[in-house]
Amino acid sequence: MIRIRLDNFKNQGMIFKMFVDEETKENRIIKRCLLEAKVLKNAKQYPYNVPMKYLIPIMKNFSSDEIKVDKRSLLEFLEFSDEYDENFYYIHKANANYMKKWREVGCPKIYKVIIDSLTYKISKEVVFERLI
Repeated sequence: MIRIRLDNFKNQGMIFKMFVDEETKENRIIKRCLLEAKVLKNAKQYPYNVPMKYLIPIMKNFSSDEIKVDKRSLLEFLEFSDEYDENFYYIHKANANYMKKWREVGCPKIYKVIIDSLTYKISKEVVFERLI
């Protein structure tokens, strides 16, 4: 079983916290996530701080029976990436710093990612793009 929680981090971005039981740790996707994750020492409920780029692959490759999203978790956020999809930028609500970074990267499309609270399916739609 995988438990997931998304939190805001001081208006600087998003934190993806995760708990994984021992049986699920053998999965290849989870192994890759845990290699890049930071282990939080005193956090028993969500001991791993995982990069946000792994949220969508985890949600798409596991059934809703295997995943549980915390009821206090954020269920929607904004994302964009640079031209080559090397760096991704995530935030719950757009602010001046986020839009400044967006202009520096070259004004790509900004997507709103919404997690359905019942089925845990992810929908992604364009909410902002540069008009030329």
